[in-house]
Amino acid sequence: MGEEPQLPPIPAIGDVLDRKKSFVERKHSILKCGACQADYTRAFKPGDFVFKDLSDEECEKCHSRKLAVIEIYSEWINPKKEKKK
Repeated sequence: MGEEPQLPPIPAIGDVLDRKKSFVERKHSILKCGACQADYTRAFKPGDFVFKDLSDEECEKCHSRKLAVIEIYSEWINPKKEKKK
């Protein structure tokens, strides 16, 4: 009979958790202008939620105040690799 395939070792759960400690979470909000339909991203602010109308901010292109949050996302960034860029 043939030999069983050699699989790489499974990492310990502690190794995975330690890796996550070195990463930093960055949250972003995607805004859409109701007047010119332009989309742009800005840093997440407390109180942002999807479909929230923002009357206190103005569009970067047309300067109207018809902005709405259409999406919120987060990404995990390794600060050590970001400094090298």
